[in-house]
Amino acid sequence: MQGPGGPGPPPPPTHTPQAFGRAAPTGNSIMRAPPPAPVQQPQTLDPEALLEEKARKWQQLNAKRYGEKRKHGYVEAQKEDMPPEHVRKVIRDHGDMSSRKFRHDKRVYLGALKFVPHAVYKLLENMPMPWQQVKHVRVLYHITGAISFVDEVPLVIEPVYIAQWGTMWIMMRREKRDRRHFKRMRFPPFDDEEPPLDYADNLLDVDPLEAIELELDEEEDSSVFDWFYDDHPLKYTKFVNGPSYRSWKLPLPIMSTLYRLAGQLLSDLTDQNYFYLFDTASFITAKSLNMCIPGGPKFEPLFRDMDTRDEDWNEFNDINKLIIRSPIRTEYKVAFPYLYNNRPRKVQLSTYHYPMVTYIKMEDPDLPAFYFDPLIHPIPLTSHRGLSKPAGWWKMMRRRTLSCQRVWTLS
Repeated sequence: MQGPGGPGPPPPPTHTPQAFGRAAPTGNSIMRAPPPAPVQQPQTLDPEALLEEKARKWQQLNAKRYGEKRKHGYVEAQKEDMPPEHVRKVIRDHGDMSSRKFRHDKRVYLGALKFVPHAVYKLLENMPMPWQQVKHVRVLYHITGAISFVDEVPLVIEPVYIAQWGTMWIMMRREKRDRRHFKRMRFPPFDDEEPPLDYADNLLDVDPLEAIELELDEEEDSSVFDWFYDDHPLKYTKFVNGPSYRSWKLPLPIMSTLYRLAGQLLSDLTDQNYFYLFDTASFITAKSLNMCIPGGPKFEPLFRDMDTRDEDWNEFNDINKLIIRSPIRTEYKVAFPYLYNNRPRKVQLSTYHYPMVTYIKMEDPDLPAFYFDPLIHPIPLTSHRGLSKPAGWWKMMRRRTLSCQRVWTLS
């Protein structure tokens, strides 16, 4: 910088240096683009090499997913299955929590209280069935005895399970008559000051009662005779995908036997018109309209802006309003939501009528498959011995023909 009247600062350079330390080009130099990168030819790998590469990546992925997880250099030890005596000892030692040696565990016990409903739910979920004499389950428990869970989910094949309970219905009727397995309880079973019973001292050495099983016939029930009351029926057979019971496919003899054994629990109602306005679509419509079908469930309102007292237009001052003098029933509003409601939102239209069902369950198993029941298929008995007809025979046949035409017209 010079004083007043001196020359000013030099002008800035016309080109700035490049970012990677190269010198700035002068006015006579020419900017040239970098040479293009050589094109790499794609390597063609044989199928064996591709398969080995995929196997290596899959092994790395599983090593990260299921390997030992390190936290700041510390490897958490894998928990092994403990014998049942260990959890029994933990519960027995922590039976009386008033001792001073458990004063540090009280926070753990208070924190475990919110998981008690889930523990009771898992206990009820894995309750042994009447046809099971003993059921062994895995238990997940806290080391302080604060909480324990049954660590299993019962999986069944639905038709087998329904058939098993169908046979139990028959046996329970006999049990109610004979009273061999059950006794009436005296309530309350425990006093307020009575300590809980210890399992190892009171129940471990008691022999369980025999399981309740229906005596199956070796000929009629031959398709299910060998495995019907097993703990996990058809577990490792070709009919089931495996222990998960995710998919199953049973042959016709097994399905027919299961259907016959479950007949006590299956409904005789095969007509879908019986459930008119008592299906899922009608319930959703009733919830959307903030209504309750007579005899049906009650829901929280789906829309809370249903107050019609502040409307600008109602049936008294709207000239285009259709006024219905007779009271509109709730069934009308649910069945025809767009006709009898001012503001239908999120409604579903249910089926008005299904085709008529003429199926009648056969009580006699010896009847043929295609059996015409006389209740819905009246076949009149006529005599073909002679050609002469009694008096009034043609009039009677004409009346029957007209009545049959009328029945078919109505149906």
